[in-house]
Amino acid sequence: SYSFCTLLAANRIIIMKTILQGAAAAFLPEQYGNGTDVVNEWSDAAEKVYTEYYPIVHPAFAFVWENCFLIAGLIALYYLHRWNSSVLIYCGGWHGEGRPPVVKRLSPDMLPPFANGWYKVLDSKDLPKGKVKSVRLCDKKMVAFRTEAGKVGVLDAYCPHLGADLGVHGRVVDGCVECPFHAWKFNVNGECEGIEYSDCIPEGSTIASYEVFEANNAIHVWYDAEKRPPSWYPHRYKEVETGEWYFACWSGHEILTHMAELPENGPDAAHLDVLHKDWIFSRALHQRQEKKVETEFLSHAWEANWEIDEDKPHQSLLKVAQKMVIGGGWIPSMTVVAVQANQVGPALVYLHLQTSFGKILMAQSTHPVGKLRQRVEHFYYAEKSVPRLVAKFVAWGSSRQFERDVAIWESKTFLAKPLLTKGDGPITRFRQWYKNFYSENSVKFTDQTDNDW
Repeated sequence: SYSFCTLLAANRIIIMKTILQGAAAAFLPEQYGNGTDVVNEWSDAAEKVYTEYYPIVHPAFAFVWENCFLIAGLIALYYLHRWNSSVLIYCGGWHGEGRPPVVKRLSPDMLPPFANGWYKVLDSKDLPKGKVKSVRLCDKKMVAFRTEAGKVGVLDAYCPHLGADLGVHGRVVDGCVECPFHAWKFNVNGECEGIEYSDCIPEGSTIASYEVFEANNAIHVWYDAEKRPPSWYPHRYKEVETGEWYFACWSGHEILTHMAELPENGPDAAHLDVLHKDWIFSRALHQRQEKKVETEFLSHAWEANWEIDEDKPHQSLLKVAQKMVIGGGWIPSMTVVAVQANQVGPALVYLHLQTSFGKILMAQSTHPVGKLRQRVEHFYYAEKSVPRLVAKFVAWGSSRQFERDVAIWESKTFLAKPLLTKGDGPITRFRQWYKNFYSENSVKFTDQTDNDW
């Protein structure tokens, strides 16, 4: 095949040159005559190229042809290893964003839509000094800003004067966020510190403010229906904050379901060997009835154990061991991954993955923007001993597995009294534990919120 390609390339060059010279002879007869001599000249030159240069070009072309995939693969591996971009899994932003609300049958026994706890609302890098950002959390419009001194404030978005949205064209002035409508200024505690055109600050000019905790390169907001102060805080990972571990990549999903559905997967160990058994390269949900050969020959095997952290009642622990099964056996070392998932409060999860190359941390956050609309982010950090390509492959594989759950979450209904059997895992115990993140005044599905205005 490569011999044919070499000859074809040489012949095409000869033909093109002959056509050009013939055209020149037709338009410039005084210089080139009738073009016959030119054609003969180029025919002789082509024969010389074939007899003298072909023996040299042919082996080189053959080598490149035979090894083109190897060469391309080595080049790709080199650049993927050096690739520092976070955009690996989705280049277009949030996967599933902007879809209409899903229609679900709401059970009277279903938990309220928003739990009390810490929620990640922004990346630290997205809120530099002197900047203002609009955020939505638990169906409430809020405004986040960072003062010139670096302190972050998060307030309800609407100015008590005439209702302008501080997050739309608002700015930071003298440590306050300034309303774009009449220049009322509010500090990080929501107190009005000045009005551009008046020295009289009326009563009731304070905006509701929220406790902020900045850790792991992220800005977290404390949400509590009873307005109580925080009773616990997310864990700090110095490896992430100091840059000791490198940032590998990010993925984001917008999911139409109740926020409690996501962590309930933790104690549900039985679903792992069904939904997540098929190889990550297969389209598991589309091929279940087709019985593809690869899903039988290549698969994942799981062992999992979920429990509540007795020392930290706001935290639960999930320990998972995953290995690749190939033809009924399994390959040790490189295909074995040990995972410990720390569920911290209702919306934060930190997965510690131990690979043969080193450790990888996946930080997952669930950010409820609506009653049945969750924004879920995954940030991946890895030890420097872990090749970037490995970290990105782990992230891609995790995202593929996560999307299998998304398809179930968005289509299932809630059963207050599920029909459980032996081997289902401590689902009932999980639900009892998760109820601790709700209180008397938690927003109900029937309550009016900002989205209903």
